Amino acid sequence: MADTDATRTALNGGIDPTIDDGEEEESKEIQLMKQRVEEMEREAKKLRELQAAAESQGAAGGAATDQGAPMETEEDRAVADTRSIFVGNVDYSATPEEIQGHFQACGTINRVTILCDKFTGHPKGFAYVEFAEPEFIDAALAMDNSLFRGRLIKVNIRDILENFRGACRPIARLISSNAISPGYPFSRTAILPAPLPIPSGLQETLQKGKGLMAFLNQVLPEPKKREWLATFFSRRHPDRLLPGSVLTVTTEHAPGIFSGVLISVRRRGPDTSFVLRNVIQRTGIEMQFFVNSPHLKDIKVRQRAGEHKGNKQRRAKLFFLRDSPDKMTAISAGVKSSAASSPS
Repeated sequence: MADTDATRTALNGGIDPTIDDGEEEESKEIQLMKQRVEEMEREAKKLRELQAAAESQGAAGGAATDQGAPMETEEDRAVADTRSIFVGNVDYSATPEEIQGHFQACGTINRVTILCDKFTGHPKGFAYVEFAEPEFIDAALAMDNSLFRGRLIKVNIRDILENFRGACRPIARLISSNAISPGYPFSRTAILPAPLPIPSGLQETLQKGKGLMAFLNQVLPEPKKREWLATFFSRRHPDRLLPGSVLTVTTEHAPGIFSGVLISVRRRGPDTSFVLRNVIQRTGIEMQFFVNSPHLKDIKVRQRAGEHKGNKQRRAKLFFLRDSPDKMTAISAGVKSSAASSPS
């Protein structure tokens, strides 16, 4: 019995130290965590105190600044406009220091402003330069189209008043001598045509909207193109152009002269247009021309459809020629033979 009690005591003595070590390790970890939490709380408290002190100092400094220097008034902004220039086509990576260095020879510069997009923060490509005196503006305007970072910049004084501050500001009165006429207040270079002559008998009916489109169809086109609309592109005129006719069109821009087969006509009054098709180096090319376009100079009929017996097309659109190169070749051969047989 004594041996059994000693064995039990030894076993109990061997188990208890193991349990005590585990509890001690857990208690140490808990104490370390508590210490870390306390340190974080102390740091957060210090940060809150520093932030409160900084805000109080900023409020005091702002109050002193407001009392010492009044806010910029509308008149001050207007006067600053008279000493500022608009700089366009500025490189997007340019800095205010570089722009200041570019205009430094013109005079003393108070401020350089580069406008940025409010959503992306990227520069918009133009800036404003404010000089110390209005006398420096003339020298700055002389630098228009000067090279800055590989670009020809645009220097203008008028855009300051119209774009940056708005035309409603009092400073806009300074350019009243160059103001746009009240009749057309949008562009100085706009060419205004003379008003259309209205017959005395139609004025009242046109003001009510009766017969307005018919009147515009008769008056808006030029006399030459009005004749084309009445003959070549009419629905029932004997000299109208039928699909399959060969035309040569002269334009003011490229390609200059284009010949092809008339495959469709779209009759829409002043917006009438037609499509010519030709095959150049085994490539089908189609061009659409508007009769009333200012770029269209002349239309020449090389060959009319239906001149020879049995050649009249009964279709209004010859889009099937896109898939029939042999028929296009036959039309071109007929044009060449007729040109060769005609007397020179």
